[in-house]
Amino acid sequence: MTTIAHISDLHFGREVPEVMQGLMANLAQVNPDLVIISGDLTQRAKVEEFEAAKVFLQQLPYPYFIVPGNHDLSATDITERFFKPWEKWQQFVTPNLEPILHTDDYIVVGVNTARAAGFYFDWSRGQISEAQIEFVANTVRSIEEPKLRLLVAHHPFWLPQQAEYRDVVQNRDQAIDAFQRAGVDIILSGHIHMAYTQILNGVIISHAGTTFSNRTLETHPNSFNIIKGNREKLTISFMEWEKDKFHLKEDRYFQRIDNNWKII
Repeated sequence: MTTIAHISDLHFGREVPEVMQGLMANLAQVNPDLVIISGDLTQRAKVEEFEAAKVFLQQLPYPYFIVPGNHDLSATDITERFFKPWEKWQQFVTPNLEPILHTDDYIVVGVNTARAAGFYFDWSRGQISEAQIEFVANTVRSIEEPKLRLLVAHHPFWLPQQAEYRDVVQNRDQAIDAFQRAGVDIILSGHIHMAYTQILNGVIISHAGTTFSNRTLETHPNSFNIIKGNREKLTISFMEWEKDKFHLKEDRYFQRIDNNWKII
């Protein structure tokens, strides 16, 4: 059975050391096969923030898989944002903005939904292009073995009612349709600092909150998710920070029936 820890929106520069230590203690108990980090590694894309993030990644005693978020682009240095937006990410984190990981039990495909700018007021909003959609779909479709198929992006593909003002990733409907037909099982994302799950067109949407930054929302404390299972059955456990440690808030159970995921 595969065990994956999904953390997100770490926002180095706004990290809370106590909560970060609590995460490491909890991960030691879970012993995940993989840690997925769905973007916003830094707060302002500053060198010192990337340096702190690099230390954290180097100290993780587990394999990890990471994609960037909108906060990993400079919001103050316009020259950097438009002419070398990912230079620091590639220097301190990884040269690959859209990694792929194959194992005997699962495949993880990363897609970079952050953009330096867009034809809308809120430049923090995410996009997924037709080329990215086609690449993800073709990559997943090529897998013949009955292994779990995961997609990791920073921006949300579904939002709860209280967060709908944030906007889902641009081209969401086209992407979900293509991913469902290709056989994507679960999409992991972050961005809005809320933890939730939803089934959209037979695909599980699993969203993580901010794991150890102080940028929490009033009713959404620091959190991360634990995913256990395979392509037939999955459990997603919601872990929330309370007092001085992470506690299990809720388990949600999913089963794949007729090529679509259902809540059980």
